[in-house]
Order: sequence, then C-alpha cells, then structure tokens
Amino acid sequence: MWDLPRFHFYVISPTILALAVSAVAVGWTGIRLRDMSALMLALALLSLNGFFLIHALSTPGFIIADQYHLAGVASQVAMTTCAFWIFLSTLTSDHSFIRVVSRYRRSIVVGWVAVIVLMNIAALVYPSISEFIPIDLEPLNYLMALITVCLYLWAAQRYFQQFRLVKFPLHSAIVSGSVLLAITECVMVTTMMWTLAWWLYHVVLSVSALMLLFGIIAQYRSNISVSQTVDPARGSASSDRFRISISGSMKNLIVATETKDEYTAGHNYRVAMYGLQLGQAMKLDAELLRALARGGLIHDVGKIRIPGEILNKPGKLDADERTVIEQHPVYGYEMCKYIGFMTEELSVIRHHHEKWDGTGYPDKLRGTEISLPARILAIADVYDALTSRRSYREPWSQERALQVIVEGSGTHFDPECVSAFVQLCRTGGLVVPEDLD
Repeated sequence: MWDLPRFHFYVISPTILALAVSAVAVGWTGIRLRDMSALMLALALLSLNGFFLIHALSTPGFIIADQYHLAGVASQVAMTTCAFWIFLSTLTSDHSFIRVVSRYRRSIVVGWVAVIVLMNIAALVYPSISEFIPIDLEPLNYLMALITVCLYLWAAQRYFQQFRLVKFPLHSAIVSGSVLLAITECVMVTTMMWTLAWWLYHVVLSVSALMLLFGIIAQYRSNISVSQTVDPARGSASSDRFRISISGSMKNLIVATETKDEYTAGHNYRVAMYGLQLGQAMKLDAELLRALARGGLIHDVGKIRIPGEILNKPGKLDADERTVIEQHPVYGYEMCKYIGFMTEELSVIRHHHEKWDGTGYPDKLRGTEISLPARILAIADVYDALTSRRSYREPWSQERALQVIVEGSGTHFDPECVSAFVQLCRTGGLVVPEDLD
C-alpha cells in the first residue's frame, strides 16, 4: 500500500488538466485541417482527461471530504467515454453519424468541453451526485469494463488494418494507445485504491494519453503550408489570400502515387492549385475551397492499387485494362474514407472523372448529382493533363487545351465551370503553380 493522497492530488491533477487542455487544442487543429481522425481522437482524449480530472480532484481530504465512490465513478466514466469516441473514429467518413459530426464539429467540440467543465464543477460541489451512477459496484463494474475493453480492442484492430495500408504515425499511436488503455481498464477494475497496482494503472494511463497525443503531433508536425493561390482581382500570385496545410504523411501518399505513375510528377499538386484558383474565381467559401484543395492533392491516390504495367502502358489500353484503370477513383475513395477525409473531399476523389452528361465513371452521375468541387476539379484535371508533357507528346498550349475544354462544355464539363475557367484564363488570372517542395 502506497497511501500518498498529497502526491495524487498535487501531481496527477495538473498533469491531467494539461492533457485535457492539449486535447482541446488538438480538436481545433482537427477542425482547421478538416481531419475527422484528429478531431475524434481529440474528443477521446478530452473525455479521458476531463473526467479523470474529477477522479484526481476528488482525492479524499482536499476539496471534498471522504468520497471514494466519486473517484471510482469518474475514472470509469473517463475510460468508457474515451473508448466510445475512439470506437466512433473507426467509422468511415461516409457513415451517417460521422457526417453529422463533421457538419456540426465546432459546436460538438465546444459543447463537449462545456459538458466536461460543468461535470467537474457539479461533482466537486455536489459529490453525492455519483451515487446515482453506481458503475463502480459489482457486477456493473465488470460489465462496463468488458464493454470498454472490447471497444478499445476493436479500435486497435481496425487501426492496425489502416496502418498496414497507409503507414500513418497517427494510426500506429492509436493501436498502441488503445491496447494500453484496455490493459488500464483491466487493472483499474481489479485493484484497490493506494495499492501498487492501482498506482501502476495511473502510469499506464498517462503513457497511453501521451502516446495518443504524440501520435497526432507526429502526424502533423511536418505540415506543409500551401499558400500559392491566386487573387483573381489582381491576377497575380498571392501568399496571404488563402492558406491550407497538409501533413507530411499526406504528402507521402501523393509522392507514392506519382512514383507509381511515372508521367504525372507534380500532377496532383498542379490540379489542386488550378482547381483552387477556379474555385476562388467562382467565389466558393473557405471551407469548400479547403475541401477542394485537400481532395485535389490526393485525387489520384487510388492509382497506387493499379498494376504498373497498365498505368504506364505507352500504347492504347484495351477494354479490360480500361476497366481496371477506371477503378482508381473507387480505390482512392475506399482508402481515404478510413483516414479522416470529410464528405466533400471524398466526393472529389471519387467523382473527378464523372461527366456532366452522365457518361463518366465510376458512378455514371450526371449534372448537379456531381458535387461542385468534383466538377471544378474535372476541368483542372483535364487542363493539366493536356498542358503537361507526356511520353507520347509535347505539352499543348493553353489555347489548344481551352478549346478542348470549351468543346466539352455541357457534355464532359459543367458549362458554368467552363465559363468561369475560360474567363480566368482569358484575363491572365490562371497562374501555373510552382512545384510543391
């Protein structure tokens, strides 16, 4: 027995508070970057540390009188709500629940912070409130522990599958952190207060939380700021009109795509920037512009799964080969819906080869069934393909490429987008992007 309530109150409390504040910062980062994985993980960390703060502050003999029950209830609520959010983060971005969360993400973060703050205040002012939640008593405690452990292990298994696919450090951190949290739950429910094992679960808990936090930092510490956009009113490059950040991990996916397709070096970045310039000319709001840019940067990621001999075939593709290569938007969509991309970005990835008249692929959408960002990117994609060097031809001039795009108005392309793109080019507003370092 290590009966050290002073240490528990004065050391554990500020540590957990610092982690809770960090989780809020991570949540806002997820909102700014339009990354649902970071956002959901932030809510999990906030739940874990926010409710565990009640556990630390309710150390008997300090703020409140002897109240062991409150500490036990708070720790179990922290572990279970954290497991719940991590489990929800395994759902795909096109899941109906995740779509709702993404639509109201700012309100959800603010609301959840408010709930946790109010719960801390209520628990410390009225500690007897915990008596209405007897989840630390047998057999309910074991049932809650079983549910919580299953949620953590399920999340670990799903994120391990994703890590094998994309090798993101965030996914690796969630796998390790979830397993440690499952161990923490088992130790927590089977030990007595102040025993060595009880102290041990605090250590494992802290390591788990730090691991999840550092996973996010590792994912985004190499953020690349993309600021080469155009102010259509001035027709010149502007570094302060619009800014978007992509993670180093995301850039690695772009590089892997272009390494597989040897004739498209820089294609993803140029398409994203052309699309962004057209989106600005069409006065899209900032959130839609970010979605357009993020989706554009990785729109061809599905080509990673296309055999190289088909992707780089110098001659004309036969019918079977064409069928294979037309699956790359679907492959990209299936990959990106598991790594935090929101609905708008996913529509760009899946539908940038759809056509206005419904003859495109993979879903044969027509007209406004195709999202506006995808319709914009379709023009940017074709324009860059025509004006870039290929193994079988020299790059076309802007006039020749524009002629093809104008001829495709109403069949391949949205007429409104074509009109805006032609106007952008005619006024000299379309700037060729510099290479992404």
